[in-house]
Amino acid sequence: MRIAIPIMENKGKDSEVAEHFGHVREMAIYDSENDKIELVDVVNSSGCSPVETIKDKNVNAIFCQGMGMKAIALCEQFGIELKTGPYKTVKEIIENLGKLENLEESCGH
Repeated sequence: MRIAIPIMENKGKDSEVAEHFGHVREMAIYDSENDKIELVDVVNSSGCSPVETIKDKNVNAIFCQGMGMKAIALCEQFGIELKTGPYKTVKEIIENLGKLENLEESCGH
C-alpha cells in the first residue's frame, strides 16, 4: 500500500498529521512494501492542491481527519481511497494500517 499523509513538517515517522488537508504544504507518502517514506511538496497549498500533487504518485489511499466535497470527488475520480482514524503521527498510522477506517463524509468545506 502507498498511503499519502498530510503533515505539519517533515520529522520522518514522527511527523505530525496536519488537520486541515486543504492547506498542507507537505505530504508524506508511506510505501508499506519497502517501509520507506517519500516527502512531496504541495505546489499550491489550498483547496484540492494536495490531491492534484499526489495523483501521479501511485497512491492507493490518503489518510486525513477530514476533507471537503470537491477533494473527495477528485479522490474518487482518481481511484484513491480515503482513510481516517484517531492517529496523530505518521508512525501511529504506519503501526495501525490495518485498523484505518474509511472516511465516509465531508468536513463541510
